[in-house]
Amino acid sequence: MSEKKKLVSAFAAYRSPPTAKNAQKGTKNAGKNVAAKNTNKNVAARNGNRNLATQNGVKQNGQAQKNGSYSDAANSSSSEDDSSGSGSDSDISYGSETSHCSARSDDSLEEYTLNSHSSTASQSQSSPESLVNKRQSLKRRLDNELNGNPSGAKRTSSTPEGPSTSAARVTLAGQQPKASTSASNKRKSLPVATANAKSCPLPTKNKKASQALPAVAPSCPLLSKKNALPVKVEPVASMPCSINIGLVKSENGVELHKINSIKEGERALAALIAPMTMATFLSEHWEKEAFRVASTSPDRFCDLISFSMIDQMLLQNHVEYTTNIDVTSYEDGVRQTLNPDGRALPPSVWAHYRRGCSIRILNPSTYLEGLRQLCSKLQEYFHCLVGANVYLTPPESQGFAPHYDDIEAFVLQVEGKKRWRIYPPTKELPRVSSGNLSQAELGEPLMDIVLHPGDVLYFPRGWIHQALTEKNSHSLHITLSAYQQQSYANLMEKLMPLVVAGSVEQSLSLRKGLPLNIWQNLGAANDSLKGQQRQKMIQHIQKLAQRMVPTANQIDQALDQLAIRFQHEALPPTIAPAEMKRTVFGMRHTADANGRCSHGYKFTVSTAVRLLRANIVRLTSDDGVLRCYYYTDNALEYCKYEPNFFELELSQATTIQILIHAYPEYIKIKDLPPMETLPNEYEDRLEFAEALWERGILMVEKPFKNQP
Repeated sequence: MSEKKKLVSAFAAYRSPPTAKNAQKGTKNAGKNVAAKNTNKNVAARNGNRNLATQNGVKQNGQAQKNGSYSDAANSSSSEDDSSGSGSDSDISYGSETSHCSARSDDSLEEYTLNSHSSTASQSQSSPESLVNKRQSLKRRLDNELNGNPSGAKRTSSTPEGPSTSAARVTLAGQQPKASTSASNKRKSLPVATANAKSCPLPTKNKKASQALPAVAPSCPLLSKKNALPVKVEPVASMPCSINIGLVKSENGVELHKINSIKEGERALAALIAPMTMATFLSEHWEKEAFRVASTSPDRFCDLISFSMIDQMLLQNHVEYTTNIDVTSYEDGVRQTLNPDGRALPPSVWAHYRRGCSIRILNPSTYLEGLRQLCSKLQEYFHCLVGANVYLTPPESQGFAPHYDDIEAFVLQVEGKKRWRIYPPTKELPRVSSGNLSQAELGEPLMDIVLHPGDVLYFPRGWIHQALTEKNSHSLHITLSAYQQQSYANLMEKLMPLVVAGSVEQSLSLRKGLPLNIWQNLGAANDSLKGQQRQKMIQHIQKLAQRMVPTANQIDQALDQLAIRFQHEALPPTIAPAEMKRTVFGMRHTADANGRCSHGYKFTVSTAVRLLRANIVRLTSDDGVLRCYYYTDNALEYCKYEPNFFELELSQATTIQILIHAYPEYIKIKDLPPMETLPNEYEDRLEFAEALWERGILMVEKPFKNQP
């Protein structure tokens, strides 16, 4: 590795002072906890990967889609989409599930999808390979990139709107940052190690052009009942359920801090759909068919959300209309959003509700810890962001037009009753949500059911749905959403630019100039031509495309790009009591009478550590630079900050790789691979492990003895 690329240890970078620019930015953000936090944590990193925010810039019918279930910028319903006028607010952005797939045949192609997952818990992590093999594997990849054979593509923005922002990220080299154009609400930029850092545009608030808000909010009239749908409900087969969702304290005698987070997420999902088995769900319903679970425990979701919780949330937090909450109505086939400007305080919100409007809370997991815990568990199993929206609907009302979404939806009925009509998809597994649909477009529903407290309804993306309350019964429900923009198509969008770039270097045919007469034979103006020259050109281009076959390394790199998006979107981990005393989050510092500060932890070679969560980090190699992305420093709001990462030396990357493969088992620091030659042979390992622990990435097996 060249001296230019050689980096100091993560621990050393963590100790380095901030730059003058960073100090200025810290002053600008004075009083904000996040600025103070990042002043003390120089390793909190922000990557400038523009195409991570691709999904935030997707447009539909001329309007930018909403992404992020807990977004402070723009969020939308998982099951009741804010689709009005010319645009549809698609729902929540999510990641990919890659851990435990088996093959199935579909359209004569062998595919690997979540459909074919086994009903058992996630496959155990593979045992660590030899340290020599791991170091050589990473070194080969790094050498290839430094020698002009990059395994990753330079990332360019695919988001058409929004200002470009500089990469606020941690370097382990201590060099000066590039000029920053970051928005004022971003964390302090830290020194960057390379001059070609890209930026990651933040999502903009998705106020629809077709829903320009007046200076004074209009009143929300009572909905006319003349066109109300009949309440008669056809019987639908369902399954009784009496399983409550709670915190797992142990599994077969295994302590909580030793449990695999992927398995814990699977248990949370299994509890939601029980008594249906996971095997049945994945093989017969996931991405295929809707189903309902009728519960025998009507209060099993009451700890997640309630009227009083909403009231306190509005009082204790700065909740804004459009950003965090929507007021909606649907009358005579017309869908309306009636949001005032500014903060949503209880008198205003409940006044709209009394007038017959529906209330949609876009990011409740930001404020409600129990709901956030459920989402953070499920995101480990799905390997993607799992978000939540809350819907409160007064009696005999409907807040949203019929529509379909681009996510997998789980509806949890908390209070009251709601009638759901589910229609077959017009397009199977669409990549974007629909606009508002009319009743004339729907036909007959496949399901016509009433959800009661404790019931769960699942329907795949693309399934058309509408819901309304019955007379004398309100409804309060939660929609959990997953797997937005996580198809093979999304993988191919990341993969093919890598394939083209690699093929160009290997193929002279691709580097040859286009024929001089190609403009007269190809293009829309010439599509009716039947000449021989046109056919030869088309066939030649098709043959060139067929030769571009992705390598395993390119597939790895493309998949890593999707995984980086998950690291950007994921909720920060919720820490259980048993974990608190083993992590930096439970550590307390003390000071004596003279103000001398002391802490209660000390790492030794016998200290055993492991990753806090299975998916807490992602190791990548891009343009010859090894990076470790992590989500412990993410905000509760959707993508409020740029992705966190720090750059690594080869030996440090090997340590991260060992920790990933060893999970969920603990490994002693002395058993980690050696790094640099220091007077103390374990000093580098101790420093690196302590630096990772101080960032919340690692957990120790035994609490420190002198911990308060």
